[in-house]
Amino acid sequence: MKNRILISFCAAVLLVMTACKDESLAPIATFDAAEKGAYPALIEDNDRDINLDDVASSAYVYTIEFIDLEKGNLVSEYALQVIYQDANLADGDDSKGPVEFRSWPSSSFETNKNGNKGLPNVTINAPEVLTALGLTEIGPGDVFRFIGRVTTTSGQSFMASNSSAAVNGAAFRGHFNFSLTAICPSDIGGTYAVTSSGQSTDGCCPDPTTVTTTVTLTDNGKGNYTMSDFSGGLYLEWYDVYGITATNSPGILIDVCDKLSFGHREDPFGGTLEVSGTVEADGNFTLEWSNSFGDVGTSEYTKQ
Repeated sequence: MKNRILISFCAAVLLVMTACKDESLAPIATFDAAEKGAYPALIEDNDRDINLDDVASSAYVYTIEFIDLEKGNLVSEYALQVIYQDANLADGDDSKGPVEFRSWPSSSFETNKNGNKGLPNVTINAPEVLTALGLTEIGPGDVFRFIGRVTTTSGQSFMASNSSAAVNGAAFRGHFNFSLTAICPSDIGGTYAVTSSGQSTDGCCPDPTTVTTTVTLTDNGKGNYTMSDFSGGLYLEWYDVYGITATNSPGILIDVCDKLSFGHREDPFGGTLEVSGTVEADGNFTLEWSNSFGDVGTSEYTKQ
């Protein structure tokens, strides 16, 4: 009898616990609930780029809300540090940091439509970042890494480094750390008339070859383009006997501040590729390339 009473009591407790479960607390239940932890969750943001053509107007803008056991009321401060990573080491490594960038007290927080405290439209202006790090100029590929920190009313500090992997993952929208990269805008997508000349060391094509063709560059964003034919028609002319067609000689072209490179390192036969080129003021460019088999080519691209 006692066992049946005990089992019935436990079942009743489980029923009450299940009925009282609050699904809205599910994300924070896994985040250090015993210590009443907190983290910033990303609501929305824009591109994380610094435009080298217009550094003065470049800004990263994002909105966050604070997740804790009391809808953000346990957060007393949100702060950012920043680290500069120099991408061009040819003239020395100017990397520096971390340095304290900015902080926001709880008096700056606003309550959003979810009922959580947070910060709308946090704006990181590029000139402010350079000033904080003592920089006067930056180059393509330079990276600014931001490290977020929340401090609770109990004096505890939480960062990506002492938070769970789940919180830092996409599902929980954790936004402790983020990076801004210096880039140049690129707009070379489109259709090009191409004249290519070159020479293959293969026995089938010992003589210099000149071909004309059309190549399309499809814009993938961030200066990344898919080329319909990386060789500008030369591989199709040289190697059709080996099965090369216009559909299996595509490539990736990377534009970094008008300096061009291939985003793929192998040709269809597994040979390594080298390429160089510069976008001219009129949008046209010439690619000079070679492969590890000794083939060489020069392709002149004229935008249509």
